[in-house]
Amino acid sequence: MKILQDREGRRLKEYHFEVVNDELIVTDEDGELFEYNPANKESQRIQETLFHEKQTIIENCLFGVDLNPNSVKICRLRLWIELLKNAYYKSEAELETLPNIDINIKCGNSLISRFALDADLKQALKKSVSKWTIDSYRMAVDTYRNAQTKEQKREMERLINEIKTNFRSEISQNDPKVRRLRALHGELYTLTNQGQLFELTKKEKVDWNAKVAKLTADTQQLEAEIEEIKSNKIFENAFEWRFEFPEVLDDNGDFVGFDVVIGNPPYIRQEEIKEYKNFFKAGYKLHTGTTDVYVYFIEKGFAILKDKGAFTYIMPNKFMQAGYGQPARKFLLENNLLEIIDFGDFQVFEEATTYPCILRACKNAIAESISTTKIKTTGFTKKFENYIKANQVLIEQNSLSDETWVIEDSQSQNLLKKLKSNCVNLGLYINDGAKRGVLTGLTEAFLINDETRNHIIASDPNSAKFIKPFLLGRDVKPYATSENKSWLILI
Repeated sequence: MKILQDREGRRLKEYHFEVVNDELIVTDEDGELFEYNPANKESQRIQETLFHEKQTIIENCLFGVDLNPNSVKICRLRLWIELLKNAYYKSEAELETLPNIDINIKCGNSLISRFALDADLKQALKKSVSKWTIDSYRMAVDTYRNAQTKEQKREMERLINEIKTNFRSEISQNDPKVRRLRALHGELYTLTNQGQLFELTKKEKVDWNAKVAKLTADTQQLEAEIEEIKSNKIFENAFEWRFEFPEVLDDNGDFVGFDVVIGNPPYIRQEEIKEYKNFFKAGYKLHTGTTDVYVYFIEKGFAILKDKGAFTYIMPNKFMQAGYGQPARKFLLENNLLEIIDFGDFQVFEEATTYPCILRACKNAIAESISTTKIKTTGFTKKFENYIKANQVLIEQNSLSDETWVIEDSQSQNLLKKLKSNCVNLGLYINDGAKRGVLTGLTEAFLINDETRNHIIASDPNSAKFIKPFLLGRDVKPYATSENKSWLILI
């Protein structure tokens, strides 16, 4: 694989490499830590090798997109710092120049695109239409990475934007709506400008006027639709996977996809981004009326993944039981789910209350079983890998359906199956509204803490009968509930 080889192709076989707490630790055969010394030829060889191997991986294997520009800046900075750790001296006073790796990490809304992944680029690549090819695009990107001056970098930015603009305009010209509009304009022009050998009869004139009116109305409606798409605010941060990364396009401009997709999707309820509702409904198969946004990232992740590619997300586990998660559960099983690590109520992120899981799958591959692990709050140690190995349970692919997923050991699974086959589901006795829980309309106003409750009752003792104890989902544990700390105002 030519990993960790110097420029002459010699492997660094006398050294041991290990990643500890996200840091690369290099030791020699005596167990001594490597320390860069530019005056030492062997030390220089190792430092140069580490730098260029990291550069190769960053430039050719890492591509990222985030809506938050600050997150993009932080990611770029961390990659530069990683390279800087192994920067080496080319001469006594000159360090090796850091490449412009920022082009691999881009800002945009990865869920929103004007152009589909299968939009045709062939017309844009025809010599009669464009002087650009995929090879010239790749070359421009590579030149940008290694630009030595700001002027050269700016020139490559201009060239890359020109190529992408050309692709964008050509795809736009071949959009079905645009082609239909051109056809309507042609029909209308022919109808209104052709000469008549004979005077039209009254009926023919009525028919002619009706046809002109219909063509005019259809043209205006289509023009309005196209203009609305162009000016629609949801496309302001749209990310065009179709041509933003030339590394995943073949020579014909077809989107090939990535070998690996990893992510930690944002946890946003669809109600909070109502402006995208119609776009998601039209563009995503996993859409339901109440789908949380992270579910769309599952579909997008597989869309940009090549066949047999690896998929790994850390995301909320709610989709495993929620009604809106049924299409996602079916979709994941069809794409061969390989592993589920369910953290249950164990809080992985200190800054937010979330209930995450880790999903690992392989697109269009065949797998007979799924490795499942349920993290128990008690007994979970910081030795994550050891815990997973000791607690994982293999289950058959066909043992999960698009119905509710419960990640437990085989004994618990068998008990659950027995309960389901011998008991009546509570859902048969309650209406749909009762399945969703309490909707306040304005949680900040109706859900209060102890201090606010005591203050209200002190001001008006009669108000106590309108304030009831309230438990959030996170407060309900197996066999017990935590101490009540929330109160609901009833009207």
